[in-house]
Amino acid sequence: MNFDEYCSSIIDRYPEYVTQKEMCAILGICKSTAYSIQKKGIIPFEYVSTSEGRRQRVKITDVLLFQYQKMCFEEIENEYVEGLRRYYQKQLQDYPQLLLVSDIMRFSGYAKTTINNWIQRNELKSLRYKNKRIQSFRRGKGSLITKDAFLDFLTGPYYRNISRKSDTHKAQAEQYEQLFAIFMSKRGVANVQL
Repeated sequence: MNFDEYCSSIIDRYPEYVTQKEMCAILGICKSTAYSIQKKGIIPFEYVSTSEGRRQRVKITDVLLFQYQKMCFEEIENEYVEGLRRYYQKQLQDYPQLLLVSDIMRFSGYAKTTINNWIQRNELKSLRYKNKRIQSFRRGKGSLITKDAFLDFLTGPYYRNISRKSDTHKAQAEQYEQLFAIFMSKRGVANVQL
């Protein structure tokens, strides 16, 4: 479902503008989280004077856009993830079908220990035979990972939700978010921020 379909299916339930309290109820978040989101500029707002005093006024379309983006980011199959997979496929086209840990280090910017931890915790699936990891034919080169397994890992929730990203990961995420914002703006959605 794209944003236009999502928005048109539920926008009739709400007025054009909502207060911060109503925004919290719609998004299912607390007031401090709402404050943090607004302070970062993710959901724009303005102050208006009312009979009860000064209140925040937030466009419902901005609230629904944030909710849609959050859903897209958390879902496994959607247009955001499909686009992300295409983005990473293009970035990985010069890499072989069987990747070594060193290839993943070069691509992601993470240390060998981190990547081996992902493999041990089964977040990144290595090539296996009878529940044993297949090691590289070159001594000391470690596990083999198929390009498809690495793409699944890159587009999965675990990798996307890493809080302490490597510089390379940050750069790739920012580049893709810019491309996704352009894609969404062509579909008529403005101010896309993830």
